[in-house]
Amino acid sequence: MYSTEETVCGKWIDGKTIYRKVIVGKLAEESGNGIVFANVSDLKIDRVINLFGNLIDNTSVAQIMLQTSLNRTNCLFGAVNMFYGNETGNIFYHFLNNDGQYSGCTANVVIEYTKK
Repeated sequence: MYSTEETVCGKWIDGKTIYRKVIVGKLAEESGNGIVFANVSDLKIDRVINLFGNLIDNTSVAQIMLQTSLNRTNCLFGAVNMFYGNETGNIFYHFLNNDGQYSGCTANVVIEYTKK
């Protein structure tokens, strides 16, 4: 089950409960490195099990899976990859947006984690 509310979705190999939460937010207008998508320090994360998401570009031509690069015929038009910062509790992303198709797009990010 996917929800913007924290839900239990399984057990990790060490027996800890795995939780899942969907976070909805917007990508930046311009390319950048280490952009904060969301602060999730309130979730008390011990280990991130999975971090992924999706968006639809501004022209509704493609649905993009976050954490991957989108390659078109001759060049890289956009790339987003994400990571969780243990010290800050932030989900960060790096964003390459050469032609503006992903500027300000709404993204749905799924984070699965165990708690401290």
